[in-house]
Amino acid sequence: MSHSWVWAPVLAALAAPSVLASSESTAAIPRLTRQVTAAVRAQRVEAPVAVNLTGASAELRRAVSTLLASQLASAGLAPVVLEAPTAEAAETLARAQGARTLVRLSLDVEGGELRARGDVLGTWVNFWSGRTPTRPARPAATLVETVPADAAVLALALEAGGTTPSVPTEPTPQGIRLLGATLATLDHPLAALAAGDLDGDGRDEIVALTEHDVSVFDAGGRLIARKELDALPASSATTREPFGALAILPGPPRVAAWSTRHAHGELLAMDTKARGTLRTVGTVDQAPLGPLERGSFVPGQTAFAPTVTLADGRSLTVPAPFTTASLDTQRMLFVHPDGSAVYYAHAGAAPVRWSSLGAGSALGDLNGDGVLELITTSPQLSPSPDRVRVLSTTGSDPSAQEPLWQGALPAGRALYVVTANLDGDKRREVIVGLWKPDGTSELFLLRQGAP
Repeated sequence: MSHSWVWAPVLAALAAPSVLASSESTAAIPRLTRQVTAAVRAQRVEAPVAVNLTGASAELRRAVSTLLASQLASAGLAPVVLEAPTAEAAETLARAQGARTLVRLSLDVEGGELRARGDVLGTWVNFWSGRTPTRPARPAATLVETVPADAAVLALALEAGGTTPSVPTEPTPQGIRLLGATLATLDHPLAALAAGDLDGDGRDEIVALTEHDVSVFDAGGRLIARKELDALPASSATTREPFGALAILPGPPRVAAWSTRHAHGELLAMDTKARGTLRTVGTVDQAPLGPLERGSFVPGQTAFAPTVTLADGRSLTVPAPFTTASLDTQRMLFVHPDGSAVYYAHAGAAPVRWSSLGAGSALGDLNGDGVLELITTSPQLSPSPDRVRVLSTTGSDPSAQEPLWQGALPAGRALYVVTANLDGDKRREVIVGLWKPDGTSELFLLRQGAP
């Protein structure tokens, strides 16, 4: 089954230079352990320092404790990692092992953030205390450190065992539970977002379009290819906000990308010889709405004209211009600027009208049961926070039903949603593209966890 989507923003963009921000220095776990180490050192603690971590999954605890021990060792604090069933037991064990300071932290992943909360205390016992150990007055402090979670944190948090983290959510009796983390960030506002298998390994890549370039990310959020578009001729009727069309074409896999800033788009392929580059293999003169479906822009507006050319060459006229299209084989969803939408169960079917959808909307099978869900963001212009909802498509109007799942998103306006198969199983992940208040963009990953 091939999947391709086109998304269009409806808010004004903030100007910013186009640079991708991603490196080991910004990875979540190293950042968190550096912050915790700095907070511990600020208390002027005495070595050796014992560390006890609870919460989250065992894999995430091990990863954080390993890097935290390394950071504390570099600071000359002679750390020792303790496994203890309770906070009180950790204090007793720290004293037994001769530690002079104990750092107790609870880890969790919530609302797209990795959090470490706990305390630092002295474990030295005064000889004159007798049989009742007494703590020294210092150090004694609370520790609360937070960093944006990333794909590596999410992968560790989803491993079996431990407490399952998530974005804030309501009960989910239908068995859908999405866990969130930042996948990647861009310094330019997004113009479109898509996902598809570009290298033939059975796993999708994520493709992001801005006014200036096309970037390809792998499942871990690493930038694996990029193509600048500034050399293309300028459009005579550009839009004020970033807007465009993006699709993954089959046989062989190619990216069709067109920003309204330019007079035409480009057809791009992953270059197998020059690693990390996209090679131009043709031009695009129709807006790519799907693998084989085509449309056109409304000149000067952030919308597509209502006439769509389907894969078989037939024309389909939807009721009004649309800003978002999600095409899944025969099933088609078109979202209009006012939040209304039309859904076609198959080519030739009568349209079903839906309401109250966000600009970020997509069809996808999230739990692998063969039935598509509708993933959509808030229909409000400036929600705070924006929310993502998972709705059933089996009723007449999904928005009139209780969500299968919903949760708050990080700060920003969620204008793009695609689903992707990032790990080769039957369940699809969700990628949300957000415009951030500072003019940057964020790709936020939502992965199916334990219900």
